[in-house]
Amino acid sequence: MTDTLRSDFLSRLAATPFIATLRGVVHAEVVEIAEALVSTGITIIEITVDSTEPFITMESLALRMSDQVMICAGNVLTAEQATAAANAGGQVIFSPNFNPSVIKASKIKKALSVPGIFTATEAVAAVDAGADALRIFPADNFSTQALREFRTVLPEEMIYIPTGGITAHKVKSYMAAGAAGFGLGTSIYTPGATPDEVRERAKIFTQILVRPDA
Repeated sequence: MTDTLRSDFLSRLAATPFIATLRGVVHAEVVEIAEALVSTGITIIEITVDSTEPFITMESLALRMSDQVMICAGNVLTAEQATAAANAGGQVIFSPNFNPSVIKASKIKKALSVPGIFTATEAVAAVDAGADALRIFPADNFSTQALREFRTVLPEEMIYIPTGGITAHKVKSYMAAGAAGFGLGTSIYTPGATPDEVRERAKIFTQILVRPDA
């Protein structure tokens, strides 16, 4: 199952390399927000566990849109949160840090584990612990040259997802350095944003993929 999930994850990133992080979203609005994102091509949706009733929100999204989106949990800091997120339909467990117990719990539940790393030591330790991908965080302090250096010492098939401070003009340079996808947070969603606002913010990123001058 994990291999199938990884293939699906990679396919979605190849189509549109953005992960929408919905921090503070509530279950009453999550479907409409997700529909707005899907209309722009973004189909990987991350609900952070520090949102209100995050697991109910994940369940709501899974019930209505599991055939359209990949549901992820974000800001997962403990094994207990990883397990609860997977039980609620979370297929990918994102963390801001490297915690081997979170990776282990995610793998037990057959979910993908994507820990946050910043140094080479953290990256190697995360890979050794079974990470399926690496979230480079915070990316606004991480150069594209550093990403190239990481790729020379880590497994060739490793997936890199810069997150934090990602702006539209940085996307193509990171992709050229080997990034497979990007975590987008407040640049496309803030609590209270309408589906139309989210759609327009997302388009700023998705449209640069087809603009030769971007």
